[in-house]
Amino acid sequence: MKKIATLLIGVWLCGSAAAQKNENLFIRLGINAGGSMLFHNTHFYATNLQEVYKWVSISHKDKGGYTWEEFERDYGLKDRFAQPRYGLNAYVAHRLFPVFGNVEFMSSPSSYQKMSVALTIGLGRDFRPLESDYFFSLHGGFRRLFRDWGWGSETIIHSTSAEAREYMKTFYNPSYPLGVQSGNMLALRVGCGRVVGPAERAAIGLEAYYELDLTNETVRQARMTTAGINLYFRFDLAHTSF
Repeated sequence: MKKIATLLIGVWLCGSAAAQKNENLFIRLGINAGGSMLFHNTHFYATNLQEVYKWVSISHKDKGGYTWEEFERDYGLKDRFAQPRYGLNAYVAHRLFPVFGNVEFMSSPSSYQKMSVALTIGLGRDFRPLESDYFFSLHGGFRRLFRDWGWGSETIIHSTSAEAREYMKTFYNPSYPLGVQSGNMLALRVGCGRVVGPAERAAIGLEAYYELDLTNETVRQARMTTAGINLYFRFDLAHTSF
């Protein structure tokens, strides 16, 4: 966590210094809150959850057996679930060219109690029709998820029913049950917002996003594909305006 905090501070300082020297370059810090749906599509039988199934099935030997399908139904296994999201981002862009970079330090789609860090680079910009206080945004590009600390056991636990979840979280904590906690993604964001303040150096807005997991399934079968809505407050760290 200390390394991530150092990275964010470094990005902020470098971006601010660059923005001060180049009036066409700007960096904005955002405070975000919202929610997302994780579409992980895990093949649970191929995970170590199979060991939990075998352990539970022991008590059913004298009752005609216990199938995997019954286990899935009884424990409410599902391939998607929602979580609240919150965190920070540092957004760097150019006024003349529709290119951007966005560093995110957000809570994990698998658990709001864990964090994740990612970098997105691509094309997009904000559009202010007729110089109004309102603007629209469209951004898309490649997203590198460096690490999601919630991915794995938290993903599986939150994929069970509420009753099963309360019991599982007391004992189920294997290391990397779904494989690597990083990935490559295709990211798309659309939104709208409003500039606030006489200096026009801050804005509030709402955006919807979709992040498609492009990671090869030979590296990790379960998907990190996510869709969500984000409410934000952003302010300019350099002497520029929205």
